[in-house]
Formats: sequence, structure tokens, C-alpha cells
Amino acid sequence: MTQQSFDDLLHRLAHAGIAPPASLVGCTEAEIASLEAKYNVTLPATYRTYLTMMGHDSGRLLTHDHYAATYSHVLDMTTQCREDRDEFPDCGLPTLPPDALVIVGRLGEQFMMIRCSASDDSPVWYFNEYDGEIKQSFGSVLDWLDSLADEAENAIANGYYKQFPNGTRP
Repeated sequence: MTQQSFDDLLHRLAHAGIAPPASLVGCTEAEIASLEAKYNVTLPATYRTYLTMMGHDSGRLLTHDHYAATYSHVLDMTTQCREDRDEFPDCGLPTLPPDALVIVGRLGEQFMMIRCSASDDSPVWYFNEYDGEIKQSFGSVLDWLDSLADEAENAIANGYYKQFPNGTRP
């Protein structure tokens, strides 16, 4: 992913009313370094840019479907998934690769992860607690973010925020 592509995403988010610039709250370099140290990984550049720009708050991008994807969630989800898998081997969670970082949780049973083995970008994979299978869902972090923008635009257009003004968050 190029910086221009991420800039295009930011423009789209602002123009669609999903995430005006004032609603974005990014992570500090120290927070990102702490995440990398905790999991002994180097984040792909695209995911690092996401965290830098909107790791703490991304406006309405992640508020319409119970997504746990902010820095505070990401900091612990990989550990939690690994511990749950070890403690409850029949729970259905897959064994995560050593370079995996869980970046999204939904309702504590569905997850998405990236692999931190490439410097530029990573596909985004989906898994859940039922079948133990990891499946690629998106070709890149930017594809995932574009998909979230589509969902957020639909939520806005369909009146979701009239019923849930603050969205639904864990």
C-alpha cells in the first residue's frame, strides 16, 4: 500500500462523514513499539499507518458492528486467543502462527488477524471459535479498511446511527 492510497482512504472517510479528521486519534510511536515488543513482531507498514492515524479512534469506521479493533483491544487479543486455545483445546480456535497479530474481535467469537512477516502489507485473515480454520478474507489491510468504509457508508445511509447515535462498541 502506498501513502497515497492511505491518503485516498482518509479523504473518503472524511467526505462520507465516516471519520472527519478531528475524529481520528492515532497511537504514539511508543505505543506501537510496545505492541511490537509484546509480540516480538515488526508491524507491516500499512497496519502501522492505520495505528498511527486512527488506532485509538476512527470515527464511525468501526462502530457499527460490535468491532473490537482499537489499540487497547489489539494489545491483548492475540494473547487472549492463544491462552484460550491452550486452556480449551476443543474450543475451535486455531493455533495462530508465531507472526500473527489479531487486529479485530467481534462479540468475542470472531476474529481477524494479520501476519507480521512482510514489511509493506499483509492480507487479513478471518477465524472464529467454532471451526478452527483460518481463511484469507482480504488481500491487504487497505482492502479491509475499504470494506469497513463500505459498511460504514451503508450504516449511515440506512439510519443506523439514528437508532445507535454512538454506534455499538465492545
